[in-house]
Amino acid sequence: MAKLTKMRVAAMTVLAASIPLVAGCTAAPDSQASSQSGPPASPTASHPSPAIDVTKTPPDISGSTKTLVRLAEKTGSEEVTVVDSIEAGTIAVATECAGEGKTVIVVGKLATYTIPCTTTPATSYNEIGLGSSKQHVPITVTASAGIHWGLSVGWRPGHERPS
Repeated sequence: MAKLTKMRVAAMTVLAASIPLVAGCTAAPDSQASSQSGPPASPTASHPSPAIDVTKTPPDISGSTKTLVRLAEKTGSEEVTVVDSIEAGTIAVATECAGEGKTVIVVGKLATYTIPCTTTPATSYNEIGLGSSKQHVPITVTASAGIHWGLSVGWRPGHERPS
């Protein structure tokens, strides 16, 4: 019976350490972009959150009309894709990472985000407002050694200036 209790404690510890925090920010049209990330939220007794493993689930980009990229189970650095054409509107960039170090996400000449990563998985959400369409936009991720990451990039029509 004692082993069952220790297994439950271990399972709850893994569950609590696996829950990411989604932080949001916006960027001015065709220019500056910012990033915000924070410590992961812990579940409450009344609202338990499901465990999300950044190595298996691409980050959520709810609200995007078109998905440009959805990746998970990644390590190391890579040029993810080159998007042939992106219409004027809003690009949503969600990044999840776990491990000690950082990831740098580059969306062409539109934005560069440096995301600090810790041993506890976390998600960072950013938006880029485009006032005009863009052609041949490369998306790259540079990750510190030992970092596990996931990336989702989506698009939706319209954009608002940050307040």
